[in-house]
Amino acid sequence: MSASVLLAGCGQQYSVAVDGMASQTVSDIACKNQQLEEKLYDGLKSYLIEQKSIPSATELKSAMKVHVEKLAQDNPRMTAEQQSRIQTDLDQLVDSLLEEAPQGERVESSEQLLGLLSAIDVGDRSTTFRSYMQDRVRSNFNQLATTVKAMDLECPPAADSTQSADGGATTTPVEPTAPQIEANPDYDYHKKQAVAAGVPLAVFGERWALATAYQSCNSLEIPALNDSVADIKGIAITGKHSDGVGNKRVIASLSQVQATHPYLKEVTSYASSCFNVRQNPLIYDYGGKPYATTATTSPIDLFKNGGDGTSVLGIDCSGYVYTSMATAGLRLKEGRALKASDSWAWGSTSYVEPQSNGLTCLSKITVTPSMSLKAGDIVAVPGHVIIIDRVGADPFGINTAQTVSDCSKITSDVFDFTVAQSSPSKEGVGINHSIAKDYLPTSEKMKAGLQKYAYYACLAKFNAKNYTPSLGTLSVVRHKGTSACTDKRVVLARESCIQSCSSSAFTQ
Repeated sequence: MSASVLLAGCGQQYSVAVDGMASQTVSDIACKNQQLEEKLYDGLKSYLIEQKSIPSATELKSAMKVHVEKLAQDNPRMTAEQQSRIQTDLDQLVDSLLEEAPQGERVESSEQLLGLLSAIDVGDRSTTFRSYMQDRVRSNFNQLATTVKAMDLECPPAADSTQSADGGATTTPVEPTAPQIEANPDYDYHKKQAVAAGVPLAVFGERWALATAYQSCNSLEIPALNDSVADIKGIAITGKHSDGVGNKRVIASLSQVQATHPYLKEVTSYASSCFNVRQNPLIYDYGGKPYATTATTSPIDLFKNGGDGTSVLGIDCSGYVYTSMATAGLRLKEGRALKASDSWAWGSTSYVEPQSNGLTCLSKITVTPSMSLKAGDIVAVPGHVIIIDRVGADPFGINTAQTVSDCSKITSDVFDFTVAQSSPSKEGVGINHSIAKDYLPTSEKMKAGLQKYAYYACLAKFNAKNYTPSLGTLSVVRHKGTSACTDKRVVLARESCIQSCSSSAFTQ
């Protein structure tokens, strides 16, 4: 039965998808197995991904009312007052998630609400409103838990079907289906070789993601972009996104993009198992995320548009960073299982204060007399986030300072490191490696913030002290690498295309 089919009962109508959310949420109330939050969030996200529309709070509350009534029927000891309290708590929770949250952030699309609910789910407090919503929704869940705790409820047995609102049988909601893509057996070999060569997992992840995105082993051999690389031709800006900040980009001339894109112009053909990126180029897509479902087995699919950007293929900076970390098996939040759909959860601003935004596997770096920036570090400002791909012997150029008074004079033109990112550089290249000293002049916030880090690294050298910069505008953060912060990796769609790559591509 299609999720768009309506169920009717007592004058109310709602879809099978809405009924599924209600059924799973209310059944967990009875079973008390602590999965209510996950089931409700995953149900809402699945609806937004699959239906491409915003579910009605009124419909969801009506569906939940039917299932609460059934819960009361199955538990004769439940009083009318207890039933009413459960319904009230659920109504308040739904209102918070589907009324107050989208209204407060002026949500205009299902993709925007998907991002907002994903952020609330993981603990993001990057704005005053999101911090408020964290407390609001947490209070809703806590109130529901308190109401239910004192009740002696019967957990319904697992069944193949449930009763619909009109008394008919409907299929029991199950986890969203996902393409069954087997993990690339060569991934583990390449990963082992990279780790043995001293390559941090975050770096291996971003390189694996870049090679997969371009379906080419040679993409990792292309020199990092610098000032001498010409701008791409054939990409046009057609306007602004609804936030008034990001540009909307389209491919105006495929032949020009093919001839000038640094990661495509030398490619002539693809193996039969590969996606033809030359015919469907991935470019920078502001707000764009890779496609995924909420299924635990869902791959991250860079070749299917997941919104909230434009119709072109491509992802934004935070989508690339999450893809890189997830495919390397690096959690961003302690104890939270890696899922492909969490690419929606954290935007660039969240990384600036990671511990406040649910990114508990990341910590701000401390610069010491002997150590500063390292490969695999994440650098973030509100609006952009990158991964450090390679560092030279003196990444911040502090050896150019002869005395401590010279520390304040260090500028980005002496930096010696390479960044991995998805950016609008070169008129919209998208996923790329770039020489930092050439890229940073195009991003004033990144440039100013990293120059301050260079200052503190220089002070650490001359004063023989450690410093943990807290700028508020930019942060350099590092993955903890603990067991609580590692997990089974998320597979990338079409990664089998790069299985024949030489391991040297990931270790050089």
